[in-house]
Amino acid sequence: MIRLNAFARLEAGARRGELIAAAAELVKLSRKENGCVSYDFFASETDSRHFMFCETWADEDALASHAASEHFIRLVATIEEITGPLKLEKFIF
Repeated sequence: MIRLNAFARLEAGARRGELIAAAAELVKLSRKENGCVSYDFFASETDSRHFMFCETWADEDALASHAASEHFIRLVATIEEITGPLKLEKFIF
């Protein structure tokens, strides 16, 4: 299995509501994909500017399919427009 943690950081006064809406749609659609074990989005309690996606995928094929999906391409572009590039951490277990 593959775990991806993707981190986002907002600048002060940034578009928090837009980020949360895009993230909620990404979570909802991604959870329906084949090979998705879990997909969550978290807002930090210690720093209101920090956010994290936690994704678990069954295998590399499932992850590759996810990365090529229309909703992933569209919503990640929106999220990165708001936050800048996501920082990714990948774990295999």
